[in-house]
Amino acid sequence: MTTPSPSDEGRLVHLGIGNFARAHTLVDTQRAGGWSVSAFTGRTAAMADALNAQKGQYGLIVRGAEDDEVSIIDVIDEVYPADDVDALVRLVADPFTAVVTLTITEKGYAAGNDPATSAPARLALGLKARREAGVTEPIALVSCDNLTGNGDVLREAVLAAADEDTRAWFPDHVDVISTMVDRITPSAAEGAAALVQERTGLVDTVPVVTEPFTEWVVEDRFRGRRPAWEKAGVQFTDDIELHELRKLRLLNGAHTLMAYAGQVAGVERVDEAIGHREVRALVEQLWSEARATLDLPAADLDAYTAALEERFRNPRLADNLIRIAADGSAKLPVRALPVIAELGGPDKAPGEVAAVAAWTAWVTDRVRAGDEVKDPKADAIATAAAIEDPTQRVTALLALLDVPAGDPLVAAVAAQERRLPRP
Repeated sequence: MTTPSPSDEGRLVHLGIGNFARAHTLVDTQRAGGWSVSAFTGRTAAMADALNAQKGQYGLIVRGAEDDEVSIIDVIDEVYPADDVDALVRLVADPFTAVVTLTITEKGYAAGNDPATSAPARLALGLKARREAGVTEPIALVSCDNLTGNGDVLREAVLAAADEDTRAWFPDHVDVISTMVDRITPSAAEGAAALVQERTGLVDTVPVVTEPFTEWVVEDRFRGRRPAWEKAGVQFTDDIELHELRKLRLLNGAHTLMAYAGQVAGVERVDEAIGHREVRALVEQLWSEARATLDLPAADLDAYTAALEERFRNPRLADNLIRIAADGSAKLPVRALPVIAELGGPDKAPGEVAAVAAWTAWVTDRVRAGDEVKDPKADAIATAAAIEDPTQRVTALLALLDVPAGDPLVAAVAAQERRLPRP
């Protein structure tokens, strides 16, 4: 365990140290200053090995439409593999630890109560140790994943895995914070490491590439210490829900639609998808429907979608659709299905239906071509996608999204599949 220096204000523990966290939340934590960071990988130990070999440093490439800005992020003290439960328990129990942030993706909150496979279950063990150690200062758990009410989802997942005494202790000692985080972070392309070394001198095996735009809105409900994130431009608010919904339904919803419809149409990158006439028309339809569910001024929504289109069109970001396509069975139920329900059914939300239909068409194409579908329900998707009868196939696939057989959405998706643009 890293020993804090006297100047440190506290320790932040981060779970899920992938590209997104390194492009966003940890950048803002460095700018806040004064905090130690201990991080845990999401799955394999590879990122821990790479970052520890570089003493926690890595290069951040902010890729604008015309040029790159390159800097070194040096806020991480040590990275542990996800399965080092003892290290996480020790760190959470330590009074110096005041904040835990998470980027574990949507599926990470539904991983169950086994600490071997579930980050919330591991947190529950850490909180038990903190309780048993008699630590009185509150600790904040801060979700940074694309879920509406992500703090509430995190709270339920942790409490479901906790013992009875920890559940009773929890309200007086644990703050669970919802946030909205927005920064597109594609996989680093070939040449990123060379660029970092050329601009900074750092030999970096895990550089991060991201866009100039960044936004982090945080629920203002901390009782204990936290980094001074406002120094990095973080916005604190008492009303996080509208910010979450705006991003989830406009940015993430459009990303999901383009990820599948773009690939079905024969393109590979986000900028190509938004530039494809028919795919862009579907995105505009989805935006129109999603906007109808958001209680925000039309001028604000106009500005946000205009900024989104500019971000999507950045050709130098080269964001691959296959990256965004992962975990569709976890994303569609929180991005598309709620809008369809709120608008009164699939006939009132053809753009959202198109997102679902693009997914069913895309996974079917992938399975039948023998290609991998990265999804927590990959095996069940493969079985359903192999069904020859179109209606039965769509019925089986939508059942994986908890859509019952006979629901009007089944027929709407089957019909929309036939209208999707193809190469």
